Parts: sequence; C-alpha cells; structure tokens
Amino acid sequence: MAGLKEIKRRLQSVRNTRQITRAMKLVSAAKLSRAQEAAVRARLYVDALNDLMSSLLGEIGDEISHPLMEARETVKNVALLVVGGSRGLCGPFNANINKAVEEFYSSKEGVVIKTIAVGKKPVEFFKRKGIDVVSAYDALPEDPNKWPLLEISQILEGRYLEGDVDEAYLIYTKFKSVLSQQVVTKKILPFEMAIDTPSAQQGATLFEPSPKDVFDGIIPRLMRVNIHQAFLESKASEHGSRMTAMDSATKNAGELIDKLQLLHNRLRQGGITSELLDIVGGVEALNQ
Repeated sequence: MAGLKEIKRRLQSVRNTRQITRAMKLVSAAKLSRAQEAAVRARLYVDALNDLMSSLLGEIGDEISHPLMEARETVKNVALLVVGGSRGLCGPFNANINKAVEEFYSSKEGVVIKTIAVGKKPVEFFKRKGIDVVSAYDALPEDPNKWPLLEISQILEGRYLEGDVDEAYLIYTKFKSVLSQQVVTKKILPFEMAIDTPSAQQGATLFEPSPKDVFDGIIPRLMRVNIHQAFLESKASEHGSRMTAMDSATKNAGELIDKLQLLHNRLRQGGITSELLDIVGGVEALNQ
C-alpha cells in the first residue's frame, strides 16, 4: 500500500488536474454560447434561402437546370470534404468523425476518393492512415467564419464542372445540444433541391434581371452556405463535446480526491494509533 507521502503527492496532482479541467470547462462553455448562436443564425439564413428558392420554383416551373445539378451516369471519382476538430480533449468528437470517414471509404470501394481535410485532427488521421488528401487545412483560426470557405468551394465546384469528380460529399458533426451531437454524411454535389412543393404565391415576388438568372446565382451560394453551416455546426459541436468531457473529468477528479483523502486519513490515523500503542507499551514496561 502507498505511504502517506505518496498519497499526498497523488492528492496534489489530482487537485491540479481538477483545476485545469474546471477551467477548460468554463472556457468551452463561454465559447459554446457564441458558436451555438452563430450556428442558429446560419440555419435561419439557409431557411430564408430555401423560401426564396421556393418562390423561384413557382416562377421557373420545368426550366430547372444548372451545371452543378447535372447528375453523372457513372460515378468513378468522388470528392469528400471532412470537417473535424483542431484540438483533442473533447470526448468522442474526433473519434466519431474518423469512424464516419472509415465507413464512407468502405462504402465506396472501387471509387477514387479525393479528400479535403479541414481541421488538425482529420489531417492527422489521414496521415496516420497513409491517405493522400487533395487539400489539408490544419492551421485554422478559432472563428469558423474566417476559414477558407471560398477556396474550398471553388475547388469542389471547379473539379465537378471539369468532370474531375462525379459526386461530392460532406462529413461533419451537427450540433443538437450540449449532450447530443450527430455526425452527418451529406451529398452536396450534384446539388439536389430540398424543396418538394413550390411556393403557391407565384408572381408575388419580382425577380431581376429574371427568375432564371437569380436561380443560377443562388445554386452556388446554397452549396457554399451548406459548407459554411457545416463549419459552424462542427465548431459548436466541438465546444459542446469538450465542455461535457471536461465536466465529467472534473467530477471524476473530485470523486478520486475524496477516495484518496479517505485513504490518507485512515493511514494517518493508523500511524497515530500505532505510535500511541508504542508509547503505552513503553510506559507499562517502565512501571514493571
């Protein structure tokens, strides 16, 4: 059994760890509030664009067509955009992304996959697996609004329009709550309309220069908005997962401190009792 010195050392070590995990939890909670608000605003923006698209469909009718919507008969090359975390200590957040990537690769056997990795952890994952990536972004600022959205979008759009890839997919983590995040695998090219029913208010909105021109301009924007939303959702999920993990670590450290303190007290009391017995024994020996 460890002695008093060792128990004291372990107690101090666990107390220091608890201070760190508590601080990380508070920092993540503050960052999560801002990230969650940004993700919610992005969802509202997507909803507004979908409403606008609904009105456009009512005007255009059967004339729906765009180069980014043209499906290929044979799929030989696929682009994959993976959005993950930049740091660890966030529970299963990065592991779940890696698992989804492995499942995607398994489901696309015989297809050439050209990957774009966003985040330090996905880049490290592909390096460990020996998988070459088209582009790697591992030095990202904290604010996802400053991530290279336009550059990534242009890479995907350009390769698709040139016929270099036949489909494009996006893997990211969708934020639901602090305790719940869901890894999503989503096809982003060819672009598919998510609106089933055109708006009934045909003619209520005036589109300039024409509904078709506005439609052609919105399609690339919608795809970029989906990528931008994935950035925001991923960052909010990372903070939420880290906050939960650090909260759990802080509680576990507290429980371990209680156990070590109890063990320390028992050993100390045992030592005191042993010393008292030695003193009493010595006194009795002197009195004989």
